[in-house]
Amino acid sequence: MDTLTEQTMTLMEYLHKMAKTFIILVIFLLNTVNVLGESSSTFKPGSEDRILILNAYTGSSRWSNDFIIPIYNSFQHKNSPYVVDVEHMGSQFMQLQNTENLSEYEKRLFEKYADNPPRLLILLGSASWGLLKDDIEKQWKDVPVILCTETDYVGPQEAYLKRQAIPVGERTPLKDYKGDLSLTVFYVPAYLKETISLMQDLMPKMDELIFLSDARYISAQFRSDLEEIVSKDFPELELKNYVAGDMTTDALADSLNHAEENSGVLFCSWYQQDVQNGNVVLTNNISRILSYYSSSPIFSLDNTGLQRNGLVGGYFFDEKTIGKKVIEIVGNVLSGENKIGAQMVSCGTPIPMFNYHDLVEAGLSTKLCPPNSVFYMMPPTFWQQHKYGIILAIVAIVLLFMWMWMWWMYKVRRKQAEQIKLMTSYHSLFENMPIVYLKHQLIFDQAGKVVDYLTVEANPRFEKYFKSSGPVIGKKGSEIDPKGTERMVHLYSMVISTQKELSFQHYNEASGNYFNVILTPSKHKGYIDVFCVDNTELAETQQMLRSANHKLSMSLDVANIVPWKWDLEKGTMLCDVNRPVELSHDDGMVNEEQLSVPDYQYFAKICKQDRERVKKAYKELTEGNVSKIKEEYRVVVRKNGVARYEWVEAQATVDKRDENNKPITLIGSSLVITGRKKMEEDLIMAKEKAEESNRLKSAFLANMSHEIRTPLNAIVGFSSILADAEEQEEKEEYINIIENNNTLLLQLVGDILDLSKIEAGTLEFIYSDLDLNALFKEMEASAQLRQKNAAVPIHYMPEMPDCSVSIEKNRLTQVVTNMLNNAMKFTPDGSITFGYHLKDTDFLYFYVTDTGCGIADDKKDSVFGRFVKLDSFAQGTGLGLSICQSIVEHMGGEIGVESEVSKGSTFWFTLPYRPVALKSVKEQKEHRMQKVENKLTVLIAEDNSSNFQLFESILKNQYNILHAWDGEEAVELFKKYNPHLILMDINMPKKSGYEATQMIREISPTVPIMAVTAYVYAEDEQRILNSGFDAYTSKPINAQKLQRDIIDLLKRQLIFM
Repeated sequence: MDTLTEQTMTLMEYLHKMAKTFIILVIFLLNTVNVLGESSSTFKPGSEDRILILNAYTGSSRWSNDFIIPIYNSFQHKNSPYVVDVEHMGSQFMQLQNTENLSEYEKRLFEKYADNPPRLLILLGSASWGLLKDDIEKQWKDVPVILCTETDYVGPQEAYLKRQAIPVGERTPLKDYKGDLSLTVFYVPAYLKETISLMQDLMPKMDELIFLSDARYISAQFRSDLEEIVSKDFPELELKNYVAGDMTTDALADSLNHAEENSGVLFCSWYQQDVQNGNVVLTNNISRILSYYSSSPIFSLDNTGLQRNGLVGGYFFDEKTIGKKVIEIVGNVLSGENKIGAQMVSCGTPIPMFNYHDLVEAGLSTKLCPPNSVFYMMPPTFWQQHKYGIILAIVAIVLLFMWMWMWWMYKVRRKQAEQIKLMTSYHSLFENMPIVYLKHQLIFDQAGKVVDYLTVEANPRFEKYFKSSGPVIGKKGSEIDPKGTERMVHLYSMVISTQKELSFQHYNEASGNYFNVILTPSKHKGYIDVFCVDNTELAETQQMLRSANHKLSMSLDVANIVPWKWDLEKGTMLCDVNRPVELSHDDGMVNEEQLSVPDYQYFAKICKQDRERVKKAYKELTEGNVSKIKEEYRVVVRKNGVARYEWVEAQATVDKRDENNKPITLIGSSLVITGRKKMEEDLIMAKEKAEESNRLKSAFLANMSHEIRTPLNAIVGFSSILADAEEQEEKEEYINIIENNNTLLLQLVGDILDLSKIEAGTLEFIYSDLDLNALFKEMEASAQLRQKNAAVPIHYMPEMPDCSVSIEKNRLTQVVTNMLNNAMKFTPDGSITFGYHLKDTDFLYFYVTDTGCGIADDKKDSVFGRFVKLDSFAQGTGLGLSICQSIVEHMGGEIGVESEVSKGSTFWFTLPYRPVALKSVKEQKEHRMQKVENKLTVLIAEDNSSNFQLFESILKNQYNILHAWDGEEAVELFKKYNPHLILMDINMPKKSGYEATQMIREISPTVPIMAVTAYVYAEDEQRILNSGFDAYTSKPINAQKLQRDIIDLLKRQLIFM
């Protein structure tokens, strides 16, 4: 291992020595070239328009070459009228020690160009101007001068000769030049401060600055400026100046190799004097050597660092910028734009420039470089590496594309020719196709909803079938068919949203054609293709078939007939139209497959009692004993889990037979006859009921004959003997018997009328809102007036303080009154109470309780029958309770009786409770009160003389009587005599009672008017009371009741004295 290490170290030392030898050889070759450059010149004694360049530096100086090379390239060529001569004075200036040496140099220079003075003089370096200015003004005072300088000032010749920095106080600004020359100063300074700042950006930890320079004047000036900048702007940096001549190259290399880690090196120049071939020369170009030994990055003040020579870069102008600017200045001066005095020109603002390779090799990051930095010597890009290959590839691709394009164009032209041919065919098809075609462009609103459409295409067939007043192309649907646009917009919206085809049938009234319209979304967004196929024949045929099928279906439906077919070989039965009841399933409807079922399943639905009979009938048919069969039987049907029987009538015959004449299929029909069977049963029951009704009718007529003849017998009998009676007491007895039988006969007639209405279903029920308490109090007062037995009081027992309901007043009064009348008949002592109360919140319970004889238990169920009289000696028809039962049941209630013999009875009934809120009735206006001292006057309007005589006989003793024969006379007599009360017959000539009452009410709204009518129906009562009458009485007239009603009516109107 040690031997290997020693061998490695020996190899490294050998390589290091070889590198040093190689570097020295390179330096020697470069110096040789530099000597040749110093002595070169393009001087041609006989040339004119000479451009003379006096370079204060050596020919190898990068800074001076940035000016010389562009000028030489621009003006030194065969077509140029100018000749460029260059005098490199670097080595000569380094040898000048005093003014005598300077004078000798000037003498040789001006003698050289004495016969051919330059057209333009270009000075490179401020030393050339500082040393030669005075002689140039004398020798070449008419030659314009361009001074390219690093400083904008000059100093005394002594500073340039001794190569020392010019103190600030001795500096003369070039812009202040007042001589006779035309001086153009091209100021290209060294950016010391900016470069140091750039070094700190890339080396944040830098604390030492090493400045490499030589013994020339410009280097001395830079050292002086740098010391001032560091002390003022970068006090944290330690400045070290390494000067060529003060130390050897090896010493410099060693110093750089052992420099501190955070040291930064700034290279200005490193010229050393050397004697070669008897001449004193300046040697340079040691930057690569320095970078080889330096452990720190080396920055530069000029674009020397842009070459790969170990220098990182710096803050300066590149050669292109300088060259472009100097060519511009030379051109301006040669064009004659020259002024006496100094003109200052600059390059502008430099930018940071780096040698990318050396920057990376020095270990510095490009990310720390300023954003506007420019990098040179970067690795070649893919384009730079493969430029020619890429160009060849691009050319090949272009050629390929050109060939492809030509081939494509050939294909396109062929395709276009085919398209033209297809378009021609399409146009021919479009023009001649037998269907209507339209293309509609949809019109949307801002929300994206279809609101209208525009016709963009239509074939000639459209014009044939759909005749329009003008062209439709370019018109909106709302303009062509405003009524149908809304429907079409809706259909188009459906097609667009679903992106599916939609079809419907359309009838065109103008042409009488039917069209199958097909709407399809077009390939172009927002368009609809419309196709209309003329299917008039098909539509008419379909209509005929539909009509025939509909009629057949309706006929079968109405008849409830279901055709079926029985395949005897397969043992299946197929229902062709509707589902037969025999094939019903518990789970409801069946599908088409289920309509074909095994025959055993068919027979399993038939009732067991009928099944064998049905099978025997089908056996007779299949064996050929009969040509057809007709059977009625029951089948079991289940619905919602409940089984029931349905009657079916089945008819069948043979459809097909095999070669042996054996039946293969049977056809037949099933008809559900459950309704018919029920009708037959109903007919039988109706027949029985009719026979029973006929018997009851005969019994009813017999009863009626008996019931009517009984009171008539008494009336006729006692009326015939009344005239022969002598005693007043006997006459009164006969009259009383006649009145009682009159009442009985009148009640009988009323009950028969009510009964007939009930039988015919014409009994009127008119509901109204009323106060039950008030009604029952009125019935209490009326019953007390009718009660002849003072020992039996009648009392109304109120249980609800307020009860306003919607109820049929007349029928309620009729039922309660009938029960009260019965109670009065069968209650010799005790009391009678009646009333009502609320039962179960939904019904009102009405009752009449008496303490009469009571009813035996076995007779309770028969009391509501017709012509039932438990006491044959009691007056009555036996129809009242039967009528009450019919009324209560019609009104939605129930009726019954609770009774105990010798203790009394309670007749009750219920009616639905419908509460209402009665409006408060305002107090009626006070009627006009009359003081009556004599008899009151009653106007009787009656066109029948017998009826008038009856009214007159009843009222003449109490009232003054006026008689009017018709309604018109009644109005006249009222105006003339102003009677206290009017009895108005309804049916009269000239003017009816309604018309006369209306005219009288216009004269006097308060006079009491009582209607006299033979109508007793509820609707008649309602009409009378609504027509201005205060009360009414019905015929036949009851004298006592009429007198009571008149007195009650007058009490409400008059005050008696």
